[in-house]
Amino acid sequence: MPENSNEGTPRPCLVCGESGAKSLHGGGGPLWRCRCGLVFVDPIPTTEEISTREDEAFHGGLIDETTEMFSAYYRDYPDDPVVRGFRATVRRLREMTGGGRLVDVGIGTGLLLHLAQEGGFRAVGCEISPGAAEKAHEEFGVEIRVGDFLEAEFDEPLDAITMADVVEHTPDPRLFLEQAAKVLRPGGGLFVAVPNHRSTLYWAADLIARIPGMSAMAQRLYVPNHYWYFTPDTLARLASDCGFEVKEVRGESPYLGRYSFSPLVKLGLATLIRLGEWTGLEARAEVYAVRRD
Repeated sequence: MPENSNEGTPRPCLVCGESGAKSLHGGGGPLWRCRCGLVFVDPIPTTEEISTREDEAFHGGLIDETTEMFSAYYRDYPDDPVVRGFRATVRRLREMTGGGRLVDVGIGTGLLLHLAQEGGFRAVGCEISPGAAEKAHEEFGVEIRVGDFLEAEFDEPLDAITMADVVEHTPDPRLFLEQAAKVLRPGGGLFVAVPNHRSTLYWAADLIARIPGMSAMAQRLYVPNHYWYFTPDTLARLASDCGFEVKEVRGESPYLGRYSFSPLVKLGLATLIRLGEWTGLEARAEVYAVRRD
């Protein structure tokens, strides 16, 4: 795990290793931006604190606007852009690897794990929240191992790993990707998806944060259990450093249909998301990669 800052100086960057990150919104943190583009929280909670936060989030501690979105994707899930996106991810990984054994790290509702099984993978989940694991098994009947992915052991090399909206929640994404490279076979596939800080959404949030009296609104995008904010370049660079050959880096837009925002807020977000699609600054970044020999 990266060392936390000392005496108000942020720790070196996880991606490029450089020191000297600047306060993102002024005032000395807790958000810092490295010149390579990575934004990160410093100081960062311990692994135990993060585990507690994740289980609290599952048991009702989610941001109000996201609660409906999270609960929509259990066994009666709709056929909407989120589900179609997951199915596309499964197809892409099958094209890359030929199928086989897949591990979904950080299972969410268990939907991606379920769709991977439907898509022909022998799929198992790895989840740090006991509550989330129990609920996903109840809904989909999927196999889930409860615990830290960094300590997980598998009896044979894996063919594919998915990490959708996971690494930004971890104390050290580098260790997670190095572990993925360790347990995958040569040529095994990796999918990682994160919020994209080089997007119109975060551009607007960072602009608003500098307006007196508006910082609280901007902070809604910087949620309490996200500690890393990648750009497509920084995510791809980290994957490459950890032993992967990056095959594709792509942007994706979130689906707002399941979020409980006011009509005015939803209109503003939809406008920024559409602008991101037009300019190539989408709100999410996805990387597909294979483990190097």
